[in-house]
Amino acid sequence: MHSKIQLNNGVTVVYQTLEGYQSVSVGAWIKTGSIHETKANNGVSHFIEHMLFKGTTSHSTYEISQIIDDLGGEINAFTAKDCTCFYTKLLSDDLETGIALLADMLGHSVFDPEAIETERNVIIDEINMYEDSSEDVVDDLLTALVFGSHALALPILGNKESVKGLTRGRLLNYFHRFYQPSAMVISVTGAFDEKQMLYLMETYFGSLENDRDMIVPDVEVPTMHWGFICRKKDIEQVQVSIDFPGISYEDDRNYEMMLLSNIFGGTNSSMLFQSVREQNGLSYGIYAQPSFYDHVGTLNVTFGASKENLSQTLACIAAEIWKLRENGITKHQIEAGKAHLKGSFLLGLEGTDHYMDLIGRIELFNHLEKDVPTMIEKIESITGGTLNELIELCFGTGQCAMAIVGDLKESEAKDYYDEFVRQLTRR
Repeated sequence: MHSKIQLNNGVTVVYQTLEGYQSVSVGAWIKTGSIHETKANNGVSHFIEHMLFKGTTSHSTYEISQIIDDLGGEINAFTAKDCTCFYTKLLSDDLETGIALLADMLGHSVFDPEAIETERNVIIDEINMYEDSSEDVVDDLLTALVFGSHALALPILGNKESVKGLTRGRLLNYFHRFYQPSAMVISVTGAFDEKQMLYLMETYFGSLENDRDMIVPDVEVPTMHWGFICRKKDIEQVQVSIDFPGISYEDDRNYEMMLLSNIFGGTNSSMLFQSVREQNGLSYGIYAQPSFYDHVGTLNVTFGASKENLSQTLACIAAEIWKLRENGITKHQIEAGKAHLKGSFLLGLEGTDHYMDLIGRIELFNHLEKDVPTMIEKIESITGGTLNELIELCFGTGQCAMAIVGDLKESEAKDYYDEFVRQLTRR
């Protein structure tokens, strides 16, 4: 189990040494993302992520990259709907360099006005790139449909209008509100001396000051919406994404949901992949995966197919759902699914960066399971009864939301959706 301390300024540090590695990974986590934004400032979390690489009081943009490149290491970041993470992976001897640089970025970024304008153009170009991708467009459309006016519906990148409206003052106001040391989680994994690492944390992160009381608004409980949405796009394939009801972060059946998703459509041997691709040749790829949020969740199915194959593909999905509802999941499927879930989970920890990600998320989101053995034990305890409950929760009501991107009219998309719901409910 990893260890945990809290610095005097409130920064939480979680860490674990790992045998057999020569590297160390450090991640700085902030619990903010598009879920904390509004339509007016949508994209601000992602914009700030970019700006922290654009110069500090001590280092230029070039120097931030050069320092890590010269060591053969990696430094990067990502913004999600509910968190932002800055991370670096280095040889163990370079731990101080990594910690010092991350602390400098988080505590002393200058938000240079000229750099803001340059980066604004970069982000708008990134938005244009996403809009050219039918897979990304269909996901954003579906999320907007399911979560309506709730912040979960907002795209992580923002949109061109909101990004153009983000002034330096608005960026700094948001930064000072959410990037408080008392709200930061730092995760460290790999080969390092514990005493030295804690000294470095106190030296660099412990010196960061809380500018003001942390005022983070409570996230409202979203209301989920069902129906269809489409966007006409001149592409060869039709891209489809379907959400079914799921479960939240707080639900203790998360591992059961992951197992159900894998059996249904999460692997190449899954029901959907075998039926849609291998047996009927309707699509190159079809996959299912769950999403977990505070208070709510979804089970998603995504695929691309030709317009000629779309109706049959949707019929195959409905047929596999009815197989689940009528026959349940066999003992063999459960045991094979548990073995796959354990194997993929443990293989996913092969690397200091992956373990850093795990313990950072455990602390940031207050997971019920605090260590790997407990997680494995939870997977091994999965039974058919709980899986059958989830099958009915996801598929028993006939509720679903469908987003379609392709060369078809809205009336055609509605016909596909209506027929799919009819097949789900057998009306």
